[in-house]
Amino acid sequence: MYAQLIKRIEELLNQGQSVVRPYDDDDYWTRDVVQAQAWMASAANTILQVAPLGSFFRAEIDRLTTDPQLSNGIPIRVLQKVQGVLRSVQTEAQNGLLAKLEYQVFATAFDDFLDHASHFHKSGKVKESAILVSTVLEDTLKRVAVKNDIDSVGLSLEPLIDELTKVGVFTPVKAKRMKSYSGVRNSALHAEWDKLDLKDIGDVIEGVRELLDVYL
Repeated sequence: MYAQLIKRIEELLNQGQSVVRPYDDDDYWTRDVVQAQAWMASAANTILQVAPLGSFFRAEIDRLTTDPQLSNGIPIRVLQKVQGVLRSVQTEAQNGLLAKLEYQVFATAFDDFLDHASHFHKSGKVKESAILVSTVLEDTLKRVAVKNDIDSVGLSLEPLIDELTKVGVFTPVKAKRMKSYSGVRNSALHAEWDKLDLKDIGDVIEGVRELLDVYL
């Protein structure tokens, strides 16, 4: 999906040229409001999908799309600035910087899930804590794989851990520990609750926190 959004940015930049180009330096308002509004809405929507929460890009596109003068029409300068933000987003994305921010955003979101899992764990709720932490474990390992150019499609967790070990992301000791976490995940996935205990689940919660802190 991320690659599709990057492609969409390129399309919007090309479209933006035709939206802005017909005007002279003395022109202030766009004449084709429908075309300009449609392009600006699509550009803003795409930027918001690509740019992580808290980034400058989101703040800037929010500011531009709430310009007070938009109630009277669409100033050409607003379109030009939206196009500038879009071009900057494209540059950052091509250099991989947005992807790095994306990992940070996911890590923050997963921390919240782990907090819930930890709460259930402390309350002695085996099923709830095991299911939550297992979900975060699987998704995190897949994101670690993508970050390291490993295709995780079709791989279960243990072969995925082996691939991460082959390229040096995990040491053999770390891989062994990850596979023990995978065992907890498999038991939770198949509702084999008798094979789970709170200590093992607690170990997985702490291990996944380390994954998020160190590998994403």
